[in-house]
Amino acid sequence: MEMQSNPIMKDAAAHSSRTELRVLVLFHSWSGNTHCLAEAVAAGAALAPEVRVELRRVPELRDEHALLQDQRIGAKFAVIQSCPVATADDVIGADVLVLGCPTRMGTMSAEMKCFIDGLSTLWRAGAFEDKVGAAFTTASTPHGGHEMTLMSLAVAMTHLGMVMASPGYTAAIFEDAGSPYGATATSKVQGVRVRPTEADLVAARALGRRAARVGQLLQRGRDAEKVLS
Repeated sequence: MEMQSNPIMKDAAAHSSRTELRVLVLFHSWSGNTHCLAEAVAAGAALAPEVRVELRRVPELRDEHALLQDQRIGAKFAVIQSCPVATADDVIGADVLVLGCPTRMGTMSAEMKCFIDGLSTLWRAGAFEDKVGAAFTTASTPHGGHEMTLMSLAVAMTHLGMVMASPGYTAAIFEDAGSPYGATATSKVQGVRVRPTEADLVAARALGRRAARVGQLLQRGRDAEKVLS
């Protein structure tokens, strides 16, 4: 019996060679703690197949030369400064946008807020509709506003029309580090300045991997919709 070809299956096969998912990890950091989490998020996203990950920082509001001359953070900021500053094209081209910044008075840093506010023209044009979003943050004290900052980032991305990929407890690490709203780290424990712990970094990698996975699931859904339309 001769098998007839299925046109839908043919179209599905044609769409199986999708373009790679583009993940942008966008952060603000001075002393390097949030930068450490950003790198871990990017590494986690890169674990998914057919994913291209880019790491970018938001523009500074303070003069960068002054930051480099600061005795407390200058050497640390010099490392961060080598990371490219994000452009509008970087944001438009991303399928997944993961935002991270330090907590400032219980909310996102002014630099991150200024960058997000500057996206209004793109937002009105629908550039963020159905992009996947996720968030991470650091604070110097254990209850210094981690969750409030994550929620402020999530609220902003919701206003942009994005689909949030919160980690919940989808990975075992979130029983011990991070939060169900995003990855976190505390940079001053018992009065001593510290870098994110290994558990913090594992949680950040899990967040990146989840954001990329949700992005791929949405991408596959759009491909299937094209096949059936």
